[in-house]
Parts: sequence; structure tokens; C-alpha cells
Amino acid sequence: MASRAKIIGGVLLLAVLAVLGTAAKTAALTSADLRIDEHLVTLRTPALTLVAKAATLVAQAAVGVVVAVVVPVVLWFTRRRRDALLTACLMIGALAIAFVVKTLVAEHRPPRRLWVIPPDNAMSFPSGHATVAAAVALILGMLVRGRLRPLAMTVGVLFAGVVAFARMYLGVHYLLDVVGGCLAAVSAALLVSGFLDLPPIRSGLEGVGTPAAGRHHAGRSHRTPTGRR
Repeated sequence: MASRAKIIGGVLLLAVLAVLGTAAKTAALTSADLRIDEHLVTLRTPALTLVAKAATLVAQAAVGVVVAVVVPVVLWFTRRRRDALLTACLMIGALAIAFVVKTLVAEHRPPRRLWVIPPDNAMSFPSGHATVAAAVALILGMLVRGRLRPLAMTVGVLFAGVVAFARMYLGVHYLLDVVGGCLAAVSAALLVSGFLDLPPIRSGLEGVGTPAAGRHHAGRSHRTPTGRR
């Protein structure tokens, strides 16, 4: 039942993301978002700009692809099969959702006069960088267990927040864009986690890589002890 609830929640978040994308193109919300970006311009300093550029660099789509490949390989060889699939599918799924919604919504970027750096493309909603950052935060929260989990979740949330702020600070995204990016990552996490928790899939993953001791034992020829001559 929990797996179905996650899947339903992921689908509902996709619907919310579509509604936000439509709302982001309205004049009223665009005007409100623009005022926020214009206010952030007044906060710019050389040091803060350097930090914002660094945050943008470490949350680009290429970094997301590396995470989706390297981390699952390490997890797979340490026998954390479900975590490996979760990490790969979550990141790839989040990027795919963001790309599809970005293409369908086709919202324009903030005015060029606000840009500190040129954007990756002409479409603004949702933010791909915010999507990657939120996906990394979710992956940290899911992979790290025990007493270190609260710390990992805190680091992840801070990372996602810094990246979201940086994209607005640099003038290449609106507030709704970064919110949409976070929603894309959360919806992907719910959908992927829900599917991996379905009983047939979970049982199949538990059987992968399990030493087939019983099969080897059954295949051994039974030798009858021979008496001494």
C-alpha cells in the first residue's frame, strides 16, 4: 500500500508541476517574480557572486549525469542493489521530467539586463540546476542511514537551497522556476521509490546477486565413503 501511495503522490506532484508551469507564464506571476529578481540585484557583491557561480557549476546537468552513473556503480558492487537503481532512476527521472516540462511550458528567461552569466538555453521553467540539486539532496537522505542521516539531510537541503538562490541571484531564473525544479526531483523520487517498493520488483532485487549456495550444494555429487582396504 505504501508503494502505491508514493506512486500516486508522484503523479499528483506532476500535476502540480504542470499547473505551476501554466501559472508561471501569467503576467501577474511573472511581474511578481521579476520584482524578486530585481531586488536580488541590489544584494550582489563580488564574493556572493563567486559563490553563486560555484553553486551553479556543481549543479549543472552534466554533474547530475555523473552522479547517475558513478554512484550507482559503486553501490551495485557493494551489494546495495536497490539503492543503486534508486539513485540512477531518481536522477535520470528528475532530469527527464524537467526537460519535458521545460519544453512544453517554454517560459522565457528573465530580462537579459539581469543576467550575470548567460543561461544554458532560452527556456526557464523549471530550473534544471535546482532539479539536480534537489535530486542530490534526496539521494543523500535516502542513502545515508543511522546517526549520520540527519546531517546528510541537512547538508542536502542547504545545498539545494543555495543552488536555488544562486540561480535567482544570477538573474537567470524566477522563483517559480526553482520551485518547479525541486518539485520535479521530489516527484521523480516518489515515483521511483514507489515502483522499487512494489513486491514483485523488491523480491526480484533481493534475489539479484544472492549466492546460490543451495543450488551449488544440490549439484554436488554425493560420494559414498569407502572402507579402508
